[in-house]
This record gives sequence, structure tokens and C-alpha cells, in this order.
Amino acid sequence: MEAGQGEGDVKFETFIDQPAILDKYKAAAVVADAALEKAIALCVDGADISTICGTVDDFIGEELQKTFSNKKSKKLERGIAFPTCISVNEIVGNYSPCADDSTKLKNEDVVKIELGAHIDGFASNCAHTIVVGGKAKEGAADVVLAAYDAFLAATRTIKVGGLN
Repeated sequence: MEAGQGEGDVKFETFIDQPAILDKYKAAAVVADAALEKAIALCVDGADISTICGTVDDFIGEELQKTFSNKKSKKLERGIAFPTCISVNEIVGNYSPCADDSTKLKNEDVVKIELGAHIDGFASNCAHTIVVGGKAKEGAADVVLAAYDAFLAATRTIKVGGLN
């Protein structure tokens, strides 16, 4: 036992200690990225939000069964790390409605997509914002541009050795 560790303490291993951890993160990220692309393609005028969320969640489950599918890794836990959420316009986040509470997307809706997949507890989440129909007008366009400018400003502050 290492110094400073009690009997009940857990030692967390990193991907440096266990290279297989990085492989699990990468595999989960590949599935999450593919699911995000699918969600973006499904977000069209007239699409039902609940149907999109269910379809993408099913896609994540199917794709995860294809990864690490040899005999040794069949017992790995895998699944949805963050349920697919399609938040529209003024809804800030985490909107994954039941079928009877769902609404349909319209052109010029600002859509925030969030989802995640995990393999053996190592999660990869992703998010993206789109405008249904590809063009935003007036206030919606200003909001999207402001978010993009804020993202660029934040990325310029990231430096080696920097703190949050």
C-alpha cells in the first residue's frame, strides 16, 4: 500500500499505467462521433425530437456491441454515457422528451445536440450546435456568432502550464 492510502482508499490508474484505458476512451469517442454525425443528419425540418433521440441512442448501443467484441472483452460494460439530448432555441440543455411530449424541428431552429458513449466506464461525450436548414436570421444568427467568438477567445487562452 502506498503512503497516504488507507484501507478503504481506491488507487486510480491512468492510461499511462494501463494503456488499454486509452483504447477504451478512443473506441467510445469513435462511436460518439459517429452518433453525433447521425444526429446532425437527422435534424431536419419536420423531424420529431423524441424520434431523433431514440434513434441515436439505439445507434450508440448497436455500435458499442461491435467494439471490443472478442471473447476476452465480451464482459466489458458498455452503453450510453449521456443520453442524446436535442435542445432547441431557448431550451438550455438536457432535453430528451418522451414521445407524447415531443415537438418537431422547424427551419431556422438553433439546435444543441449532446450525447455520449462509454466502454467499461470510460466515457466520451460530445456536443454540437447547428441551425436547421443551415441559415439563421436576426437574433439567432447573432447568438450563434457570439458563441463562436467566445469559443475562439477561450481557445486562445489555453497554454501549456496554464491554469483555469
